Amino acid sequence: MTVHSSSLDNAALELSRAAGVLATAASERRSSWLKLEPLSDSSSLNAGFKQLPAFDQPTSDVAAQMDAVVSTLVTTADALRLIEGYISYLERLGNQSLMVSVMLRYLGNLGALLDFMCAREISALCTAISPPPLKYLASFSDLPAAAIHEYHLLHAPPEIQQLARDNPDMQILEAGDGSLVAAFGDIDSAATITTIVAGVGSSDTEQWPAHMGRARNIQAATGGATMMWLGYAAPPTLAHGLARAPARAAADRLEEFQNSLRQRNPSQRQVVMGYSYGSTVVGTAGKSLQADALVLVGSPGAGTGVSHASELGSEVYAITGTADPIGFAATRYDGIHGIDPTSPTFGATVFPSSSDHSGYWGDEAFLGQLREVVQGVDIKKPPP
Repeated sequence: MTVHSSSLDNAALELSRAAGVLATAASERRSSWLKLEPLSDSSSLNAGFKQLPAFDQPTSDVAAQMDAVVSTLVTTADALRLIEGYISYLERLGNQSLMVSVMLRYLGNLGALLDFMCAREISALCTAISPPPLKYLASFSDLPAAAIHEYHLLHAPPEIQQLARDNPDMQILEAGDGSLVAAFGDIDSAATITTIVAGVGSSDTEQWPAHMGRARNIQAATGGATMMWLGYAAPPTLAHGLARAPARAAADRLEEFQNSLRQRNPSQRQVVMGYSYGSTVVGTAGKSLQADALVLVGSPGAGTGVSHASELGSEVYAITGTADPIGFAATRYDGIHGIDPTSPTFGATVFPSSSDHSGYWGDEAFLGQLREVVQGVDIKKPPP
């Protein structure tokens, strides 16, 4: 934990003393000014004396503000003391079992979250500005992912909390309003992260277990952390998938999310993989994404207005299986959602595949190629 209860106790004590000094000084000045009022026969002077106490109100307000901060510090210190007691007990056991290690990590994460929430509350008290809701990854600053997960276990909708309990290998990073962003693997220590942007129907909670399975497959194949990004209102059906507006809105959110990931770990290799309509989201975001590589899988188009892979600002890879009917959605010239990214003139590195639209996740050849992309292996373009 970054802060100990004793440090908070000391800070609360010093702040309480300072608040007391300010409050006493303000009270004494008000008393002195009131005593001066009867000494003057001038009505104008009397009126002035009556106004003097108002000039001291800011000092009283600051003292009250400091008292509120003291209360927050004391409450936080009490909670931290309880956590520290459990940690001390477990450490004294001398037990190096997996269960004890897991409990120690869990308590450490609770401590980090408590420290973060305390700082957030103090900031609100001192600035009189209500902080924005803790919804997106950027809102949590550099709080460890495991601590962010603990926050969502308390505040996420019940169905997402249950999903997390049923899948203990998943860490929730964003949740609510029909969206879910979750990690498989430790994003704070992993050398690589692959963000999977899902397509049509991915906002349907009944489909989430399937997306989780895909994320686990990619994690196992690449050896790095994997992000299941269901962070937008996806078109519910193929017919709705003809619309471009959801892709534009999702592109903005994806850009914000990837920027947050990059700020957390600038040296990490980060790959964004868009599947089906999700590939159009990735292409629409394009060079605004903080990513080392983009992978467009089963794509109906690389995004309107994108004519060449070089416009996307990263390494670009594309794959559409010969048995995937989505290949008819775009051509080398154009389509509803832009150019087919597997077209030779588009300029992406194209992986050959005979998969149908749902077969990529079990395609060992593709998973091997993806592993090389994620690990940064120099891939030679196959002949056209």
